Amino acid sequence: MPDRSPLITLLRWASKLLPGDFLKTTAYLYGIAAPRRALRAALLTFYRVDLVYSVLREVKRRYAGRYSILEFGTHDGYAFTKMLYATKYLGMDDRVTVHAFDSFEGMPDSADRRDMDIVTDRPTWAAGQFKGRYEELLEYCARKYRNYAIHRGFFEDSLTPEVLEPLREQPPVLISVDCDYYSSARTMFERLLPYLPSGCVMYFDDYELMNYGSRFTGEARLVHEVNRGEFGEGIELVPDPHLSFDTPRVYRFVRFEGGPHVTLLRPPRLNPGRRRSNDSALP
Repeated sequence: MPDRSPLITLLRWASKLLPGDFLKTTAYLYGIAAPRRALRAALLTFYRVDLVYSVLREVKRRYAGRYSILEFGTHDGYAFTKMLYATKYLGMDDRVTVHAFDSFEGMPDSADRRDMDIVTDRPTWAAGQFKGRYEELLEYCARKYRNYAIHRGFFEDSLTPEVLEPLREQPPVLISVDCDYYSSARTMFERLLPYLPSGCVMYFDDYELMNYGSRFTGEARLVHEVNRGEFGEGIELVPDPHLSFDTPRVYRFVRFEGGPHVTLLRPPRLNPGRRRSNDSALP
């Protein structure tokens, strides 16, 4: 069967014009393949700040009431302060509280195989790596923002009932999981599960970083376990291609029965369907 790809046809004509395999290969690698990769990256590469604004605009357009954004793994606050500014820029700082969770002591030591780089058979991160500057972040946020809370400590210590109960009145709409380890991500999810509403967006920053996104390790393992039913048959993490661009890191949390819910600003509009107009390919 003939190859009808326009690109292959173009490449065949270009090949006829160039002498020698070396010149043909060089022209392809640097004149065609490299620009294609660069263009694809420029247009489709995921940037998590886009996600923040997309979610907040959805909340502003569709939801009534007050909500929360939760970040797990804050380091120096690079993404945290951008999320705070996004609520301020969109005029939502009176409706959305942004929470940061981090020990600010750097990565913990872990001998858990599910936290390891199985390609090199060594830990992916060193203990103490990504140590944050807690006091500086606290002082910076106090000068510029008011709708935030910074929870210092490991997740098993900071995710207390006193911290979690307010989420019943301010359900999470976006959870940024940047804690790297499977063990940390699982602790976070177990504590948050009763407070997650359907439609909540979950972003896993290091989904692909460890072992190419293998279901055996890291944050990818948590996603796999949720969808395999380990946390109950009635919950699921559904990939959201509209928010994720070229990455498998963005999911919608779905709960089949029970649990908290968001409050719609107005009832959904009924779709009257399309009236027949013509029989051409045009609408």
